[in-house]
Amino acid sequence: MGERGRFVRRETDITVDRVDAESAMRMALDLSRSTHPHPNPRVGAVIIDPKGIVRASGAHERPGRPHAEVLAIGDRRFDGHTMVVTLEPCDHSGRTGPCTEAILAAGIGHVVVGAIDPDPRVAGQGIERLRQAGVTVETGVLADDIEACDPGYFFHRRTGRAMVTLKMATTLDGQAAAADGTSRWITGERARLDVHELRSRHDAVMVGGGTVIADTPILSVRLDGYDGPQPRPVLIVGRRPVPSDAPVLDRDPLIYREADGVDLTSVLEDLPSHGILTVLAEGGPTVARALIEGGLVDDIVWYIGGKIGGGLGTPALNGVFPTMDAAFSITIRAVDQLDDDLRITARLARE
Repeated sequence: MGERGRFVRRETDITVDRVDAESAMRMALDLSRSTHPHPNPRVGAVIIDPKGIVRASGAHERPGRPHAEVLAIGDRRFDGHTMVVTLEPCDHSGRTGPCTEAILAAGIGHVVVGAIDPDPRVAGQGIERLRQAGVTVETGVLADDIEACDPGYFFHRRTGRAMVTLKMATTLDGQAAAADGTSRWITGERARLDVHELRSRHDAVMVGGGTVIADTPILSVRLDGYDGPQPRPVLIVGRRPVPSDAPVLDRDPLIYREADGVDLTSVLEDLPSHGILTVLAEGGPTVARALIEGGLVDDIVWYIGGKIGGGLGTPALNGVFPTMDAAFSITIRAVDQLDDDLRITARLARE
């Protein structure tokens, strides 16, 4: 890319140069990063004229609002222009009309698509519709980056459930709380701020009823200057009732209650109907163990505080560790130091 907003085009045909297509796609991707459209996908789009100058852009901000392609087009025509869009345009009507029809009505002759939409209602049909109408379509530009920007959407459309990140905090010797139930504070201020940043990237925060009783959490994002949406609390409640004055009840939580144990698979399959595609599970040890045993943990963020408990308090996970063969293998992806604490990012090893 040369001067700001300009992209070089090959004159021998209508195909955008690959380097410039990636530059335009990064612009579209950046537009989508701060949006919160779940259960819809994050999508950004830019429109480039035949000289390679960016003429319009848009991003899908939230459910029920116009999609990125429609926002970029507005009420104008763009005959012979190129649209660069992070996700395949839809070809069906929901709360908004098909983006393919808006593209065709605007006279756009060339579309560069980042990732194919895994939603069965789309899944190549949008691309096929454009091609049948004579639009040239290129695909696969920065597809991995686009999926990494919105992993919950892609995960849900492929599996039918919300994506789970398990967050835990323990002392160096593996204690999640002291014997009297206290756990504030295992980690230092920098790690605690990191948790709030982690919450800001999820649609919901899940805890068990025991955690609500013991810690009276609010489960909100509390960062200076943060003005984004708050994650919705999700409470997994067994026999012990949640106190009527629990602060988290003021935040419109989703409560799943079953005396004999809540089916967490069913919960994760239900959450997308509430607009929740990504869940940060913050405990306690019963919920954490159940998620791991159920194969429902997709990412792990584990904080090790700069403390040694020096004895048995509350373990990170309930249950018995009978033999090494029963251990859950993990793949460690990163280890970061946050002052005197560590943050370990990992995934459960899949067979």
